[in-house]
Order: sequence, then C-alpha cells, then structure tokens
Amino acid sequence: MSSHHHNITVSKESASLPQNHIFAKLPLSGTAIGLISLLIACMLGRGDIEYFFFSFHVSWLFFLSIAIGAVFFVLIQFATKAGWSVVVRRIAENISATMPLFFAFLIVMVLGTNTLYHHWHGHEALQDKVIQSKAWYLNVPFFYIRAVFYMIMFTWAAHFFAKHSAKQDETGNHAITYKLQNASYPFLIVLGFCVTFAAFDWIMSLDPHWYSTIFGLYFFASCYMVFFATLIIATRMLQNVKNLKDVITIEHYHDLGKLIFGHTCFWAYAAFVQYLLIWYGNIPEETIWYSIRQSHGWFYILMALCIGHFFVPFFFLMARKAKRSRKMLVGVSIWMLIMHFLDLYWLVMPAKYEEGPQFGLIDIFCFLGIGGLFIAFFAAITKRKALVAVKDPRLPESLTYENV
Repeated sequence: MSSHHHNITVSKESASLPQNHIFAKLPLSGTAIGLISLLIACMLGRGDIEYFFFSFHVSWLFFLSIAIGAVFFVLIQFATKAGWSVVVRRIAENISATMPLFFAFLIVMVLGTNTLYHHWHGHEALQDKVIQSKAWYLNVPFFYIRAVFYMIMFTWAAHFFAKHSAKQDETGNHAITYKLQNASYPFLIVLGFCVTFAAFDWIMSLDPHWYSTIFGLYFFASCYMVFFATLIIATRMLQNVKNLKDVITIEHYHDLGKLIFGHTCFWAYAAFVQYLLIWYGNIPEETIWYSIRQSHGWFYILMALCIGHFFVPFFFLMARKAKRSRKMLVGVSIWMLIMHFLDLYWLVMPAKYEEGPQFGLIDIFCFLGIGGLFIAFFAAITKRKALVAVKDPRLPESLTYENV
C-alpha cells in the first residue's frame, strides 16, 4: 500500500461541504423546480386525472426505489462489517434519509386509489370470483395499513442508522458501530419482507389476476441496482470537494463498478427466471400479463429493456479497465437510471393503456416534480453532515483499501 494513503487524515471540518459547492445550492433550486413542476403536472392532469395518477405512481416508485436501495446498502454494510465502503456509506445514509418525503407522498396514492386499484375494489370486482377470493388481502383498509407499515419501517431504519452514524462523528464512540451492526440483522429480515410485499401491493396488484412469487426479488434487484447508479453519480459530483479527492479513490469506484455490474446481472436473472417459469407453466392468469406487455407499442420497450438493461451495461462494464474509469461508470449509471424508469413504466402503465405507451408532458413534470424535491431533500441533509463517517472505527481500512 502506498505511503500516500497512510498520510490521509479526515476530520469533520475537512470533509464538510463548502458553501460555494453546487450541492449547497440544490436545496433551494431543487425545491423550486419540484414544486413548480408538480403544480404544472396537477394542472395538466385536470384534463386526464387517471393518467396523472399513473404517471405520478411511476415517478414515485422510481425515486422511492433509490431510497429503498440505499437503506439496504447501509444495513448490509453494517451486517457484513464492511470496511471498504465507509468513505461512501455516508452518501448512502443521506440518500436513505429522504424516505420521509416518500412517506408524505403516500397521500397521492390514497387520493388515486380509485384510479390505480379500481381493478380489485370497484364494482366490477364484485362479479369476479378470482378477485373475491383475494378480498381478505386486497381490500382498501388493509392495503393502507400495509403501506403505512412499510414506510414506517423503512423510515425508521433510515433515520436510526443515519442519526447514530452522525452521532459517532461527534463522540467517536466505537460502541455505536457495534450497536448498528447488531440492529442491522433484524432490520434486514423485516425490510426484506416489506420490500417484497410492497412490490406485490404497489405494482403487481395493478393487475389482481396476475401473480408471481419472484416479483419481490425482481423489484429488490431493481432497487439495489439503481441505487448503485445513483451512488456513483452522487459520489462523482461530491468528489470535487478538495479534501475528498484522496479519500474516495479509484479503488472504491472499482468496487462500485463491480456492484452495479453484478446487480445488473442479478436483475436480468430475476427477470428471465420469472418469464421462463410463466412461459413454461402457460397458465392464462399469468401469461396475460406478459401478453399485454409484449404486444403493440409495449413490445419495443420490452426489447429496449432486454438490450439496454442487460446487454449494454454487461459488455460496457465487463472489463476491469471499464470499472476503473470514472467517466465510464458515470455514463453507464446515467444510462441505467433511464433503463430503470423504462422498466417501471413498462410494469405500471399497461394496467391503464394496453395499446401502448402514452408518454407526455404529465410524465415529464411528475418526474421533475418528485425528482426535484428528492434532490433538494438529499442535498439539504448532505449540507448538515460530514461527507464521510470521520470517526468510524473501520475508516482507516477504507482509506487504505486496494483491490487485488
């Protein structure tokens, strides 16, 4: 290991965000863009309220999935006693701490329930024996209770870990690390169930006849993959802070590259296994879901996902040199954010528009609205803390980390 690594010292002051950094300006500009965009989306949605709720749902799921992935990343780092990731873990903690924003947006789902989920609680559902057999689970009160429970658990986990990690910056108490390590195990079990059933409730129940027991895994793979894409972009933006240039090294980018590469393959595996089992089983209630999504205009999005969500990042990131190129990683990460949005759009929108995509201004302003507020929330949290967990007992290991 180089002696240069041994000479690095990180303090809360040196690892704080400078006042003139672009991130320091994002809370105000992000809030303005977010609120104005949501206002425009609502005004446009008055002419097509059903499309507004579906479009909002896609964008809400998109940014929520990033926060969910961040929560799992933080928990897994503590559970596995990971040392390499300490210098980037604080950024993940800050992303996960945006969870209250998505909790607040649940009110839009409540207002749009009659539109999004009319398939299983409208008048037509009373005549459907399949839906009636699921009424013990697919009913509005229980649906709301579950949604609130999921968000409470994710918000609690995000707040608990972010709060105690920041507290360690002040006290330097190493016992906090071991406390968080022990807490990560039960949280991982509970949140594993939460993300699975959230996927069933918020996406799969848009077509209550369809079912797939692997769908929770598919959604989790998407959350974790898109989080790494976001983490790479955020890390690159923050690394131009002078004192972080030698803290977050190419070795850390290399590992992030391996993780986004691996979870792109993981997503492809989950997607292929789900499709293969449903194709082989050939059960009408299952195949109709794919039949709609590989017909008309949706077929082109399916092909775009097959190529763009797997083959493109697979071949671009296969080489070691590519995973050690910051420009390549950022480029692929931006590409994967686009692919993830397409994936969610392909999952959600056919429940309303079977004939094909209807992408328009409402989609753009819903995305800008939720995205602007998400970035503003994330930047505001980032301003208040050191960008690195400066007194974590595993920080020296992270600072001297090298791939072999």
